[in-house]
Amino acid sequence: MFLNIDSRLSRDLLKCINSGIPHDALNVPKEPEFLSEKIEALRDQYTALRKSFGNRTLPVSNYLFYMMLKDKYSEFDFELPLNSKARVLTNIHVFKTKGRIPSIASLLLSDEHAAKSAVELKYTNVEQIERYGPALSQLLTDGGLMLPTQTSMEGVIAQINSSKRLARRLTIVSAICPDYSYVMDAEGKPRYTFTHVGAKPGLAGEKLLKVDNALSDFSNAVGISLEHKLFGGEFEYISFNRNANSESARGEFLDKVYRQLLSIGNQLTAPAVIGSFFELCGDEDGWHKRHQAILQRLHSGDYGQTGLCHQQMEEIFESRRPLYSKWFVGQSDETIWNNFLSQAAEYALMGGIFLESYKDFVVLAVDHYKMEPFYSFFGPVAVLYVKTDYL
Repeated sequence: MFLNIDSRLSRDLLKCINSGIPHDALNVPKEPEFLSEKIEALRDQYTALRKSFGNRTLPVSNYLFYMMLKDKYSEFDFELPLNSKARVLTNIHVFKTKGRIPSIASLLLSDEHAAKSAVELKYTNVEQIERYGPALSQLLTDGGLMLPTQTSMEGVIAQINSSKRLARRLTIVSAICPDYSYVMDAEGKPRYTFTHVGAKPGLAGEKLLKVDNALSDFSNAVGISLEHKLFGGEFEYISFNRNANSESARGEFLDKVYRQLLSIGNQLTAPAVIGSFFELCGDEDGWHKRHQAILQRLHSGDYGQTGLCHQQMEEIFESRRPLYSKWFVGQSDETIWNNFLSQAAEYALMGGIFLESYKDFVVLAVDHYKMEPFYSFFGPVAVLYVKTDYL
């Protein structure tokens, strides 16, 4: 049971216990009846701890209470001030409930009180965050995922809640970059060279596979079943063959993309189905027509429902320039900008296809997080990003 003791009463109670004087004169609530017994038990615990310190001067008046909190709650921590005028720094805010931080006395006298996860603390205004926050926080940590945007977190929880309420599988959708060649730089980080394409999971696929165990744990924690929809960069064969340093026929490229996805799907715990963007657009020509329509809108400054302005588009472009310089060797800035817009249109089309094709879904992305807004060109798409270290 959680005992709600306001900060003023908490301060007075701690002073009484610290000074060894009765608390009878304080306005202590009469309910629950056992509160006085708990206060006396806390006093006995404090007295025993104080004796163990002997005659040593305590750093701050509440030092032993902080030690007791630290012993009771593994999540609690505090830092002593460097000088006597500074305040003790604590993380007591992690126990916040309904927008209020509990007092020290509340935490010490209550039987237990769960600390808030990092996700619950960051997204306090997201509906149902207390219900799913702990499991999501564990997923982000164990799976090596980035903290999502506020909008994406709202979408993720809405999709999870809908899936659970309707007893439907939550679809995890991933568009995975082909198994392009790469080298390791001086810092030991992979850098794409784009000289050839393989049929293994690749850098992006391996990142996805590393999230698998965390996804399984999350599925069990929230009580929903998962399924994977895997898509490859089949449309990238055009861009790939623009690179003078690469040679791969269309058929060979698409076959390798399919085998790459098959390899990934066979290693995932939840059921996995390989999808085709071309097929969901009717055929390859349908993909290109829809892509061109979006590209024209982007060229005209129409960024759909992304919420972006031209300056933000330029900022995203600059963040991706190192990749494009590898992909489009020796090309002019104008050509590279046009290729960036083409890629943005691809993301927009992918997001649109996902919205058309799936009900309860979350995009688990293994590309660069700067491209996230384009998924929502046609409407809000919830996206979780795996941390990546490659360009």
